[in-house]
Amino acid sequence: MSAVIPRVQPSGERLVCRTLSPETEGLLAMQKAGTAGSLIETYQNKPPKWNESIGAFVLNFNKRVTQASVKNFQLTNSEDPDTVFLQFGRVGKEVFNMDFRHPFSPFQAFAICLSS
Repeated sequence: MSAVIPRVQPSGERLVCRTLSPETEGLLAMQKAGTAGSLIETYQNKPPKWNESIGAFVLNFNKRVTQASVKNFQLTNSEDPDTVFLQFGRVGKEVFNMDFRHPFSPFQAFAICLSS
């Protein structure tokens, strides 16, 4: 999974993105065309590591996720691959945890988790 969000400017403001045609305008089109430069940030899901003792791929959620699920994920960026900026995971039958940090807003984090 990849997520593209507007970069937070030094003044604390974000790029306002209102598109008329999502295919030719907008954050995803800018990222695909390579014309975004310093306007956007791209995040990717953190790849899991193989755990020999249980014979499966695992991610460390620091005890915030208690059940295995295909919906569990962590987003990092290429500049700092060890820092998790957004994580989402199952803790009950129909209960999930979402943890996020700057530069994600609560709305952006929730929208990404909802779309997964």
